[in-house]
Amino acid sequence: MRVSRAFYEQRNNRPEHIQVSEGESITFPAHLHEDLELFLVRSGKTKVEVGEEEKILSAGEFAVIFPNTVHSYEALEPDSAFTMAVCRASLLGEYKTRLVHFRPKTAFIKKENVHKDIPYAMNALEEQRKTEPNEAVYRAFVQLILARAFTCLELYEVRKPKSTDLTTRLISYMTKNFRQPISLESLSKELGVSKYHLSHVFSERLHTGFNEYLNFLRLSEAIGLLSTTRDSITDICMSCGFSSQSTFNRAFLNRFSITPRQYRLLYSGIKICERD
Repeated sequence: MRVSRAFYEQRNNRPEHIQVSEGESITFPAHLHEDLELFLVRSGKTKVEVGEEEKILSAGEFAVIFPNTVHSYEALEPDSAFTMAVCRASLLGEYKTRLVHFRPKTAFIKKENVHKDIPYAMNALEEQRKTEPNEAVYRAFVQLILARAFTCLELYEVRKPKSTDLTTRLISYMTKNFRQPISLESLSKELGVSKYHLSHVFSERLHTGFNEYLNFLRLSEAIGLLSTTRDSITDICMSCGFSSQSTFNRAFLNRFSITPRQYRLLYSGIKICERD
């Protein structure tokens, strides 16, 4: 069994310059973050939505997801394999300005236009992650990918800030506040729209419900903490916004088909003796 790890909703307090993963059958609801995201399909088919654009990517196709852009994934075939890299600004060099002030007309690059350096560098990032962190090496490979990708991307300048739509406001607010008690009623007051309108946005734009999306954010954070810290499961449960450990365990089991303790044993190299 494989668990697709949720990376990056709140990464400001984490030391990593990059997070790289190879996996299968990723299905990830709409989200956004301040980092650059690179996504390469290895096999099968994965539906990727970036902003208002949606495309089914096949093996060899590539997506460059600019910072602060809403995006989602849905695997359409069993064992649809991918490599993903989520890169902080410290790795972007001269490309940082373009990534902030420009947007691509399409985020997707067809297989025939994907230079051989791109899958090579994506592989190299994953291999480096398996050995030891090295920011200089990460930076070199990320900028090689961008150098090749930018020859295929037609950019337009964002001259004036685009008015933020409700979906982006909703995702941004929940991403920042998921650790706090949130209800559909309190969210509707915060965003100034009815809870019925919000329910429609969840179902039509995010293809999920309010409770499911809130648990998604909380479980995403929990997975990162289980994998990278020695915090107890009880402490992780409470810091991610769950009201009780039983609620946390039930939500975790429903989503990943294993318990938090089992996940830590399987996917973390940290050895911890817990009483949780």
